[in-house]
Amino acid sequence: MKSIHSFGQRRTQATAPKFADLHTHVLPGVDDGAPDLEAALRTLQELFDDGVSAVAATPHLNASNLNGTRRARADQAWPALEARVREAIPKLELYRGYEIQLDTPELDLDDPGLRLAGSRFALVEFYAFSIPERSADALARIVSGGYVPILVHPERYWGYDRSFAVMPEWRAAGALIQVNGGSLLGEYGVHVRAIAHHFLRAGKVDLIASDNHARPNRNPSLRAVWDYLSGQGFEEQARLLLATNPRRILRDEMPLSVGRFESRGWLKRLGRALQRGR
Repeated sequence: MKSIHSFGQRRTQATAPKFADLHTHVLPGVDDGAPDLEAALRTLQELFDDGVSAVAATPHLNASNLNGTRRARADQAWPALEARVREAIPKLELYRGYEIQLDTPELDLDDPGLRLAGSRFALVEFYAFSIPERSADALARIVSGGYVPILVHPERYWGYDRSFAVMPEWRAAGALIQVNGGSLLGEYGVHVRAIAHHFLRAGKVDLIASDNHARPNRNPSLRAVWDYLSGQGFEEQARLLLATNPRRILRDEMPLSVGRFESRGWLKRLGRALQRGR
């Protein structure tokens, strides 16, 4: 598993929980994730060895083309991956879902195959890493249909104002927020890292996932995030973000509130850096 740089010194030797990773691209040959079955299986074994006991395979899909060739490829790839995992990593729980890009504001989630493990929850992202006008309305429409959108990696989006005023709108619309673990550790640069930490500090994050793409340069580990957060004294929050809440979602239960992170020195410094950079 590729090492991700972690800042700070560990303060505890907390026992890690069994992680659940709800955002990965390990379904082979479908999108820009795992290129083949062997790469997918190798990545899943690495994740399992690193303490991940449940993984959702969530290839990209566009809201404007829910039943096109990409979904057909996913349906074709799934049986072979499921069979190999059952044989080679029998204790790993493997689930299906999609990361659905809202290239149109209308998204019909009545088909349970589009949702995480057939639950009411679905991963969604905005088009081209930008925040569209009336973005909260698109999320509210999903909620009005009886489903819960999980907005993925919003720390990587462009178009925020200085106060991130749209974030409370997303939350009020009924959306949950998933941050990429690599964002917290600097994988996408200092600006994305600062925004991700700001969201944590404000108590706006419901779960953390890897967004693992089963490729050498996109093969992150949730273990590194656990080590980082628990080492800074945030073991309780890390447990909720990496294990408890993802598990609840797989059981079709609403996640628990993580709450605001206490403003310790490292978060204050990142907050100041963010303000200077905007």
